Amino acid sequence: ILLSFVGFAVLVVFTAKGRHAHWHYVGPHMPEPLLDKLKRGMDNKGGAISREQKNNNVQNFYDDGVSSSSLDATQRMLAQPSRFVESEKKLKRQLLKLLEKQNAEHVHKPKDPNDSILGVKISNRYLGEDLLPYPESKGEEKEWEKKMDQRKAELTKIDEKEWNELIHHYNEVMEDHIEENERVNHALSFSVERSEQNNAQQRIDGGNVRGGENSGKNKAIQSPKGTKQWPSPSEKAGSDTTILLKPAFGSHRPSDDAILVFAEGYDLSIYLAFIESLISTGYSGDVVLSISSEEKLKPDVKEYLQSKNSETGGVNIVAYEVNWTCFKRSGEAASGSNEGINHCKMNNAFGDADGSPISDPREPRPVATARYELYWMWSLQYDKESWLMLIDARDVWFQLHPFQELTARGKVSGELHLFGENADVVRIGTSRFNRSWLVTAYGEKNVSPYFEKPVICSGSTIGNQDAIETYLRAMVAEYDTTLCKSKGCDQGFHNYLYYSGKLEASDGSSVEGISKVVVHDQGKGIINNVAALRDNPLKELGLYNAEKQLVLNWDGTTSAVAHQYDRDKEANIMVKGKKRQFEQKWRASKT
Repeated sequence: ILLSFVGFAVLVVFTAKGRHAHWHYVGPHMPEPLLDKLKRGMDNKGGAISREQKNNNVQNFYDDGVSSSSLDATQRMLAQPSRFVESEKKLKRQLLKLLEKQNAEHVHKPKDPNDSILGVKISNRYLGEDLLPYPESKGEEKEWEKKMDQRKAELTKIDEKEWNELIHHYNEVMEDHIEENERVNHALSFSVERSEQNNAQQRIDGGNVRGGENSGKNKAIQSPKGTKQWPSPSEKAGSDTTILLKPAFGSHRPSDDAILVFAEGYDLSIYLAFIESLISTGYSGDVVLSISSEEKLKPDVKEYLQSKNSETGGVNIVAYEVNWTCFKRSGEAASGSNEGINHCKMNNAFGDADGSPISDPREPRPVATARYELYWMWSLQYDKESWLMLIDARDVWFQLHPFQELTARGKVSGELHLFGENADVVRIGTSRFNRSWLVTAYGEKNVSPYFEKPVICSGSTIGNQDAIETYLRAMVAEYDTTLCKSKGCDQGFHNYLYYSGKLEASDGSSVEGISKVVVHDQGKGIINNVAALRDNPLKELGLYNAEKQLVLNWDGTTSAVAHQYDRDKEANIMVKGKKRQFEQKWRASKT
């Protein structure tokens, strides 16, 4: 029943996408409706496709704009035999035989009641041809029940395995479908004038930017110049562009270290886990957040964040409420980023020389890409020796002071630290997503030398302010050059910058702002990226101490920052429990 329901749901989703999304595209890049494509692909190829065939067809995704991997995954999923349906048919036949035997017993009753088959217990599922769904007589009921319980336990394991495989196939189909649409978007241009006109009054109020509680207190900031290779992100709008974006609440402390986080759309528990675990390490620097506009914030989030500032001790929260204009893949206006699927323009960020707001100079792109422009603006608020961390919000758990190891060496500048994923499990070429992001942005010929390289995570980076500011200009420049709009292309930019050698001068010396680049292997640095290890419990790998509730490095020491902890069941349960404790404590403190 569950399998049938999921299959039906998949078809409804695909049909909805065909009806409501695909037909809005125009021009030569209009994609074929998904259901028609699936039918055509299955008619042309027929039958299941082997893993080897799938690998051979990967390049077709980039050559003709049709994701063969999506077709293959879908064919495999749709070709799965419905064991449950067949079992129901067999069960029905077996029970009909029982009914015949019972009808016959009404005519010829046995002398011994234990030989009777009337009123025997029955199973509500098919147990196999070697075990009937009922005992042969009343006298055999107990022995039959033992066999039935054993068989049901075996079948439950099989059911769970098949269910997980089906969900895996379903996710694979949906992920491929999303990637395909994002690739088509790369060839489309968006018309934004109408939405910008509709939002003009919202963006501009009497010539002044509406920027939260600090509005009116701050003047526009003159944007610093970049280099020819990596200009300032603001220069795309003109050399005299100013920065208008101001905090909704909180103030930067230039000489402090800071953690920069894009954290829009989350409920209170995410902020509690991030900030309270950070406070528990003794960290007392800045935490700079991009949060949803006040009308979209989840309950209690603003009150909680405002309770953390330099006056109360502990961390100092600086929060920005960014106004986005977002679009669906069809080009229609959307109410939000839809977890990065929709493409967005940033409002109220830049102005002209007089400080009047100007339009976002870039095309709509995923907020995961646009966040690097925000990070760049925020980085300008700090001294060059300050340590800055760029980190994801949803799946981060702090266990030690994140900068203690670095600050213990005294003041330095120009260092950039990158953090890898597990190289034994995944490489760029073996990761469908990482390979796709690089090939889509740069072409396979340019990136194939990197296919054997370890994946470096773009969601976890540390550096001195001068190095981070340079790196962020480089990241934005890579988008401006490639216009890669797939959600996740920022990780492609991140890996390309390092492996292409762009973060070093052609003669091997340092580039301006970056004197040293260090890549830390997974489990051997400040930030431990554990997502690639999701198929094995961290505890079995020696990377989780259940008694102390700590994620560990490979040498057994405590990871300062556990990133992607939620891919591990035991670590995720631990953090969920801590979230409840943090919330109870915070609510109690208000009474």
